[in-house]
Amino acid sequence: MRVLFYLIALSAITLVYGQKYAQHPLDPLDSNEIKLTVAVLKKAGKIENEKTTLFGMIYLSEPEKAKVLAYKDGDSFDRIAFASVYDYPKNMLYEAYVDLNKKKLISYTHIPNKQPVGTFEMDSITTDICRADPEMLKALKKRGIHPDSVMFRGNNAADMGVGPTGHREKIISPYYKNKKYRHTPVGGLFAHVDLTDRKVLKIIDEGKGYSKPVDPGYFDEDNLDVWLEPLNPVIITQPEGTNYTLEGNQVTTPYWKFRYGIHNREGLIIYDVKYFDPFQKKWRGIMYRGSMAEMVVSYGSPDLLNATNNYFDQGEFRFFQEKNRPLNIGADAPENATYIDAVVHDDEGNPVKIDNAVAIYESYGGALWRHGKVGRRATDLAIKYYIKAGNYDYGFTWIFKEDGSIQVDNELQGIVHIRSVEREDDREFPEDENYLGSPYGVTVHPHVEANNHQHWHVWRLDMDIDGQENMVAEINNVSVPAGKSNPYRNAVVGMPTILETEQDAMRDQYAPSSRRWKVMNPSLENKWGHKPGYVLMPKQGTVPLALEGSSLSNRAKVLWHHFWVTPYEKDEIYPAGMYPPSDQKWEGLPDWTSKNRDIKNKDVVLWYVMGKSHVVRAEDWPIMNQASMSFKLVPFGFFDSNPVYGKPPVNQKILGSNELLPTSTKLAEAE
Repeated sequence: MRVLFYLIALSAITLVYGQKYAQHPLDPLDSNEIKLTVAVLKKAGKIENEKTTLFGMIYLSEPEKAKVLAYKDGDSFDRIAFASVYDYPKNMLYEAYVDLNKKKLISYTHIPNKQPVGTFEMDSITTDICRADPEMLKALKKRGIHPDSVMFRGNNAADMGVGPTGHREKIISPYYKNKKYRHTPVGGLFAHVDLTDRKVLKIIDEGKGYSKPVDPGYFDEDNLDVWLEPLNPVIITQPEGTNYTLEGNQVTTPYWKFRYGIHNREGLIIYDVKYFDPFQKKWRGIMYRGSMAEMVVSYGSPDLLNATNNYFDQGEFRFFQEKNRPLNIGADAPENATYIDAVVHDDEGNPVKIDNAVAIYESYGGALWRHGKVGRRATDLAIKYYIKAGNYDYGFTWIFKEDGSIQVDNELQGIVHIRSVEREDDREFPEDENYLGSPYGVTVHPHVEANNHQHWHVWRLDMDIDGQENMVAEINNVSVPAGKSNPYRNAVVGMPTILETEQDAMRDQYAPSSRRWKVMNPSLENKWGHKPGYVLMPKQGTVPLALEGSSLSNRAKVLWHHFWVTPYEKDEIYPAGMYPPSDQKWEGLPDWTSKNRDIKNKDVVLWYVMGKSHVVRAEDWPIMNQASMSFKLVPFGFFDSNPVYGKPPVNQKILGSNELLPTSTKLAEAE
């Protein structure tokens, strides 16, 4: 009977699904394709219990690069879905590939000793386990805490666990259930909980830490107190329309052409980036695929719970979670934006639509170029999205500039992480709340400390400069040694060093030499004999402050270099490994690059690691204002000269009369 039901369901989906919706091989899965993926798995008998079979990821398995590059409009193409499937009661993880055109399961493979992406436990599960443990009840009683007044939650134990390898283990603390008090854990009390065997493995009672209820004045988005006067509005309009067109997921302007996709784990992906060269009169390739492949937040308080607060916001939780919120029109992105919906899925594999998930818009980019009384206005094209990851919100914007450069801006906002402490302010510190007089965070409320931490964003950039055969050089600005080549001791050169293998290319930023990295096509030259290329211009130079041997260094060794290069491999996507919640060491980029493969004159992928250390301020509470990180990809010998030198001036007629000019201009004219 169950098989018959699945066959009927599959037929119904086929009727809705009908013809192939995807217009291009790289279009993300739509809601019908997500449903079809689950239906095929059900028909194949791979889902025994719908309530306990959970889906960490369902996304497009992208076709081989060569097939995509050879694709022409109207060609048929494969449509394969990837699904990470978790049987919760059995603690069994599987990877499935489904042929959506044939509606057939291709493969279903057990992945041993790995934990899935996604947070599947309700807090009630760990709470039930801990409330049944005599040692935990004893520790709560010692603190005068009734077990019914608290719930238990925490983090994946990963490599810090004490249970059997492959078991689903967490390190948890009690939190008060009361809404006012639930944001800070009871201090000094932790438990290793085995969710596979449903038992407490170990209680750690440090005998210290603040355990009384604390109301930290936590940010409440439903009850905001507005007490400042509003400013006069700045409204952005485009009376003559946009300079870009949208055709499906293809974005085209007079300068730029690219595709975009929404990925449940990676977020926004930018594909097939091209720029129209005004000298050669043709579209030229720059990048095949760009995305943020992992994001990690690591915390710096010396307690067990914070030691496991190494949040892999993509690899543990999925980037485009079903609970993400739409963009706020006029705040998250301007009024003139085109807002685009996205389809992702929930833990049960049901499609979920996110309204206004992505914004595409044009904005004033300042002066494009100027000299004396002549100048030209820059118009930037931006594509932006936000994700909500626990207490933080992150914004990511790809900005395509008319001069051929690409800027990637990363915004960090939301609510800083807090813990309960003994002190009421920062005048004096108990012994366990500071090191040599410096605390592990700042007091933002009596008995509430906002923890110091670091943010890490790892970008994957599959660069194809005029084709797939590229090479990479590191460039350092250096002084020429005094002597015949530098008789007046003033000579400076940009010294290139070709990076030939993966381990050659494990590099770090160096501000004194303005270190940057150039990817170029070795078989071509511009009119001056330069290899056409793009330079990755770094900005942040933060290094991990967690020590070697820490959980962070085991699970995210990728963070220990700012720059990596690998030869293209279709399935080498996630730099900290496919399943970071697991007990693992040096997976992903550290493992791949241990082969020390050749990267000279190959199809190469650049990996750039950005970090930001956040030593919290009082001004960051109860909600922090925007902080940012960014990098740029800049043409370097890609063109024969300035590609926008011939841009016409702004049409002054669209600016209106002098009444619309800035006040300072009108005052100058009056004088």
